[in-house]
Amino acid sequence: MFDLRLLFVTLVWGVNFAFVKFALTDFLPLSFTIVRFLVASLFLAAVMFVTREPFAIERRDRFAIVKLGFIGITLYNIFFMYGIKYTTASHSALFISLSPLFAVLLQARTGKERLTPAIVLGLLLASTGVYLVISGRHGGFSFTAAGLTGDILTLCASVLWALYTLQARPLLEKYSAITVTAYCMAAGSILLLPVGLHELLKQSWTAISPQSWAAFGFSAIVSAGIAFSLWYQGVRRIGVTRTIAYHYLVPFVAVVFAVLFLGEHITLVQIAGGIAIIGGVAVVQRVRPEDAKVGS
Repeated sequence: MFDLRLLFVTLVWGVNFAFVKFALTDFLPLSFTIVRFLVASLFLAAVMFVTREPFAIERRDRFAIVKLGFIGITLYNIFFMYGIKYTTASHSALFISLSPLFAVLLQARTGKERLTPAIVLGLLLASTGVYLVISGRHGGFSFTAAGLTGDILTLCASVLWALYTLQARPLLEKYSAITVTAYCMAAGSILLLPVGLHELLKQSWTAISPQSWAAFGFSAIVSAGIAFSLWYQGVRRIGVTRTIAYHYLVPFVAVVFAVLFLGEHITLVQIAGGIAIIGGVAVVQRVRPEDAKVGS
């Protein structure tokens, strides 16, 4: 029922929060992000060279690649970083986790997929689970006028991640996941340069500790290079809805990691939320692609 490669992706992305948080003690946020995705794209290019993966992209598809990088790397990271600056971590985690819901609604709105009762049930169950997991960890939610800007920015980031997953589908029918990911990351990080150039110039590269470089390496190579490619492989293999539903598992993995390795405590509310998330994702995975096709 569950896809092992996508479970690996959720595991990596769940623990990556801790690695990024540690690395940002030495890195400036935008300089970290730009260099992270540049390194990831170079890593994937090296893998393509070793495996003799074709580098050629048809001229008519180049704009689509750049647009995808602009949506999923440039804009997403700008909205996410400035969003979390003005809102709380709990709000950010909750709103980012709603990207599967936005993806399915966008597909239904454009007529690419219909909402079946099983999909609706699975998404609502997983969304409820995420709320329980995050509220149990951060002591609940409080909405204020001061945090409204950050909430809106983070919601925009969530929609952008849904678009990043959705709009890759046509390209993945022609090119491998690693090719699409490599070019998107390269384009997105270059387009991020005008916004983050001031931090790149301010960054004290010699003051970065070996531990922070190790955390950066995990985030760039494993979390970005490998996990992003596996994510797009999932889109190509099992479709957008069943793939993006795995995004719900990321907050729960982050909590479990914090309990096992960071000494945090887990509550009964969080356990109930985790069960709801797993159940919701499982329900979505049971939906056959032909059942969700428009006109079926």
